[in-house]
Amino acid sequence: MKKYVYLGLFSLCLVAPFANGAVYECKRNGITVYTNKAGSGCGSAKLGYVGTYSADHKSYANSGSYTYTPPSSSGSAKRNTRSGTAAEHVQPEVQSKRDNGRLSILQRELANEQQALDSAQKNLAAGKAAKKDAASLAALEGAIKDRQENISALQKEISRM
Repeated sequence: MKKYVYLGLFSLCLVAPFANGAVYECKRNGITVYTNKAGSGCGSAKLGYVGTYSADHKSYANSGSYTYTPPSSSGSAKRNTRSGTAAEHVQPEVQSKRDNGRLSILQRELANEQQALDSAQKNLAAGKAAKKDAASLAALEGAIKDRQENISALQKEISRM
């Protein structure tokens, strides 16, 4: 039996490098879509090999916005860092507007979750009154637990602001 398993794995290893599928580039409603099915308005996509990287590191190093540090000979690589020019920082009044908008969204979500929790608790009470089966009651209790976790997460996020 093991002989057939090994034979199958061996044959799979021989065939795998030759597996290849066609990829087509299509324009649909002005949007470029990639698919494996040819259709009208589709042409063969010109894609590079998977796992290749063709960016020119010198263009990043000379642009001023990124610093490229090649890996050292010891084998450890340094991370690319942003230069942090003044033009990249957000003005305080713009950031304040963003923060206020984010806070209002979080508060709205919190109010929605609290309403959903109230509704879920009412559904559980109605289910207990109707003497529903244990699976239905467990699902209703799970909904309550989910809402409570969402409320806790939203309150934690609001407290960070």
